[in-house]
Amino acid sequence: MGVLDLVAAIAAAVIASSVLFLAHGRHGDDRGGPRAELVRYIGVSALSALVCAVMNALEILGGGTVAAAVGNATNVFAPAMVWALARRLNARAAIGVLSAGAAAILMLGVTFLIPLDEATLVKTAAIAAACLLAAWELRRRPLRDLAGSGVLTTTLTLFAVFNLGRLVVAAAAGMYSDAWDAVASAQLTSIVSAVVIVLMGVGTVLMGRQLDDDPAPGTRAFDRGALRREAAELLRTHGRITAVTVRLPEIDLIRRAHNADRAETMVSAIVDAAREAEPRGAAGVPARDTVILLVPGERVGDVDEDVRRAFAARMPGIGYDDTPDLEFVHRRITDVAALSTLMEARRLRPSLREFDDA
Repeated sequence: MGVLDLVAAIAAAVIASSVLFLAHGRHGDDRGGPRAELVRYIGVSALSALVCAVMNALEILGGGTVAAAVGNATNVFAPAMVWALARRLNARAAIGVLSAGAAAILMLGVTFLIPLDEATLVKTAAIAAACLLAAWELRRRPLRDLAGSGVLTTTLTLFAVFNLGRLVVAAAAGMYSDAWDAVASAQLTSIVSAVVIVLMGVGTVLMGRQLDDDPAPGTRAFDRGALRREAAELLRTHGRITAVTVRLPEIDLIRRAHNADRAETMVSAIVDAAREAEPRGAAGVPARDTVILLVPGERVGDVDEDVRRAFAARMPGIGYDDTPDLEFVHRRITDVAALSTLMEARRLRPSLREFDDA
């Protein structure tokens, strides 16, 4: 049963880590801001819990002091990173990560210097302290007002109480007693840890929905936000807009034949051409290799040909001998939500059919 308990803890950590990194978005789509901080810190904490679970399994299989030391260090580091995150989001002194790292390194060294049973108790006390510090920080404003902070606080507090209970049992009955096996064993701790990881993931998702992005200029997240703002303004002025999706069918071939930089240069040329062709509108790259041009009103006229001409005029300047063809799809947009749905589609690709103007 001990192995199954550890497998459960590993599986929970893997799931939590995967969900967090998938939620963060694609590589290169750096959102920035509080939500990105949440994902990064909790992601590191979940990965630390994963390493701890793996080291525990290796220790059972004969990994010895090295596996125990790494497991103890990462076990302490996981809740300490939650405390560091809470301090950062509360805009308090930035000592969290340094303190978390120092505690992990100290725990690593202590495990080599004292018997493993005593190191386990030291680790247990450190985990309880880190959980209580994180829970206390989460109860400070502004974090305490966010959805999900209550789940995180309750989970961390109960986990701290569980670890303090282990210390009490060890002091009263010892680590080789029936009481220890019943309420404080390593197997039970693995099960409790798995539940804690899942609950932390739930609380993180709830809190993440309340936090804002602050994407860096040049990222897709920034372009999506800019296009939403431009769409809202154009809709107020014109009532309706047309979203023109522009794609370069040869982009993957260009990326393979040349390099990623050349492909990005071609996409940038499309954006510049779209802005030149429709100066009243707005253009951006909300998804990989896809440009969206917002044209005010319902009738877009010769915007496709205007973009093609402006794009062709840029080819000599970027050292490209031929002018690749472009594909266009027009979609009528009556509100910002419709544009958001278009931009956030998992596969933003032009359809073979354009909308009916009727």
